[in-house]
Amino acid sequence: MGETGERMSAEPVDLERELNPEQIAAVTHGEGPQLVLAGAGSGKTRVITHRVAWLVNERSVDPATIVAVTFTNRAAAEMRERVESLLRRYPLPAVVGTFHRYALLLLRRYGERVGLPRDFAILDTEDQLGLVKKALQAEQLSETTYAPRSVLAAISGAKNRLVLPERYETEAASFWEKRVAQLYRRYQFLLREAGGVDFDDMIALAVRLLVEEPEVGERVRRRVRYLLVDEFQDTNFAQLRLVHALAGPQGNLTAVGDEDQSIYGWRGAELDNILRFEESFPGAVVRKLERNYRSTQTILDASGAVVARNRARRGKRLWTEAGSGEKLELYRAGDEQEEAHWVVGTLQGLRSRYPLSAMAVLVRTNAQTRSLEEELLRQQVPYSLVGGVRFYERAEIKDLVAYLRLLRNPRDSFSLLRVVNQPPRGIGRGTLELLEQRATELGQPVWDVLRHLETGAFPPRAARALEAFRDLVLGLQRAAAELPLPALLDRLLEATGYAKLYRPEDAEDQARLENLREFLSAAQEFTERRTAEGEEDLLTAFLDHAALVSDLDSWQADRGLSLMTLHSAKGLEFPVVVVGGLEEGLLPHYNAGGRPEDVEEERRLLYVGMTRARERLLLSCCRRRRIAGRYQPQLESRFLEEIPSELVETTQSPTLFWSERTRPVYAFFGDGEEPQAAQTVATRRPRAGSRVRHPTLGQGVIMELEGEGDDLKLTVYFERAGKKKLLARYASLELL
Repeated sequence: MGETGERMSAEPVDLERELNPEQIAAVTHGEGPQLVLAGAGSGKTRVITHRVAWLVNERSVDPATIVAVTFTNRAAAEMRERVESLLRRYPLPAVVGTFHRYALLLLRRYGERVGLPRDFAILDTEDQLGLVKKALQAEQLSETTYAPRSVLAAISGAKNRLVLPERYETEAASFWEKRVAQLYRRYQFLLREAGGVDFDDMIALAVRLLVEEPEVGERVRRRVRYLLVDEFQDTNFAQLRLVHALAGPQGNLTAVGDEDQSIYGWRGAELDNILRFEESFPGAVVRKLERNYRSTQTILDASGAVVARNRARRGKRLWTEAGSGEKLELYRAGDEQEEAHWVVGTLQGLRSRYPLSAMAVLVRTNAQTRSLEEELLRQQVPYSLVGGVRFYERAEIKDLVAYLRLLRNPRDSFSLLRVVNQPPRGIGRGTLELLEQRATELGQPVWDVLRHLETGAFPPRAARALEAFRDLVLGLQRAAAELPLPALLDRLLEATGYAKLYRPEDAEDQARLENLREFLSAAQEFTERRTAEGEEDLLTAFLDHAALVSDLDSWQADRGLSLMTLHSAKGLEFPVVVVGGLEEGLLPHYNAGGRPEDVEEERRLLYVGMTRARERLLLSCCRRRRIAGRYQPQLESRFLEEIPSELVETTQSPTLFWSERTRPVYAFFGDGEEPQAAQTVATRRPRAGSRVRHPTLGQGVIMELEGEGDDLKLTVYFERAGKKKLLARYASLELL
């Protein structure tokens, strides 16, 4: 059996007993590519894991030549656990993990071929924003004009399209794009100087490695006889290229996905990857899984009626043998306080039938959780807020990770500058600026300047503090070569002063101490597991693990009711689900504007939320909502009209009188008229939801129209300037 040694016996799986006919067809697919269109709750993970078992047990395929990838660590862990139970004592496939974990394996082995140091670090979002801010400073550009998150999003989008800085620079057309091109180039320079990669680089460099290094590409492809990709609808251009580089257009690829659950277009996912699968992989077999094992037929019919309005889909109708179930409930509230009171009160009434862990409240934006949290606290209902600051992004944990990264690679200037004065040791901003300036003058990493410190270049007190920090790092490096990871962390906490930094009597310090203890527990657990697996470089492996873990990986359903955004809920399911805030401007979100493809993604997002429910689905909306401190009128989401009325029981606040709903009008943020001196009248009448551009205010969305002809007034929400009321004939607005 090649490198895995002698084949072990494994009990065959009874497919006829465990799978339906459509699933069996997908599992027992022969050679070549196939696309499995798996509707919500149709058992896609079962198909992937049983296919792995079938290949090993029935086709005698070497597990070392099977690679299965998905998008989240949670999904990968579930997949790995199921595969392990099906294969029993037989070795696991070469990889059952995320795209990024597989790319990391390639880069750890072959990264020097694409210019990476062996000890490269993985930067998270906060680290990346720090680099963008340094790039802005170096290019003498304002953070106010060029918001770091917007710049980072543009750079990420370019990397997802495999566009390097040089090409981005030549293709930049607008003033904004030309400035981003400058920042992109500077950002990459700083990233390489820090000896790091970001998450987008990991995929892009893996593609480059396989495509531009033929020897490596051929060696890797020989080891990937069967490739399985979960959630294919979420792949971006770079990930599609990676799949191509691994499997080839006619290789043994099994792609599983659902175009109706594609909700990540805003971060680069390309719906066309699944809609035009046969163009990328000629001769592919397409199969549909339409039997649902999760929800009642009423929930399936209601959610199906909504998503059926989308044009960009292949189409499927989910069915179940679970029965029709209860009707959906819709509550029309006067405001968000009434909405929260109804939601929590209704869920309280269901506690005789369902535990709190069986319930989830889903909203479109994080801001919507405030009123719900207040009501949950008032009624003393335990809950878990999913999507807050994840464990490895807490300041004290990032400090420890930065120390470990520094021990692994002292030329990691980004980590060094983070911890050089953490805990405080008398190294101020002025000293750091001198240190960085000297490194720039010499063309050296900051550590090299620190290692051969010219004490005369710094004030005596600062020089002593820098020398002490240098000696601290050198001592910890020696300890890292001798001590196991948990013992190294104990030494680090003691030597740096972290062990005595926080006061147990202070509540915030107590929480930080608990986080430090949890970090030590994580290191101990990781060490025990990886030592048993034969891992040698535990420090690097642990740092990789910390970089790849997401907030949802630590989510636990037994911590009470779950409160989260619709995006966070993907992949989860609950007996009882509430989807709140079904109003124009929230769902669909005003950022969707008037573009049909964006509205369709918002519709898919609602579909994802609705199909998380197994037995009960509750919906709510408000007539008005307090935004930026002031009440604003709200209109029902257009999506509510798309649910067949016979499937819904509707109630409303007794304080409320609902008139017949008009078409979308967006009402948000602030007031105030601002007459604009411009010279032309719009050549065609705009409408609510249209995206526009103003010569000085920038891009925005029309929220409301009043009057006719020369008296037509527009209320527009501009991305930079907020809400403005303009007279159309003077506004000089360009329809986009």
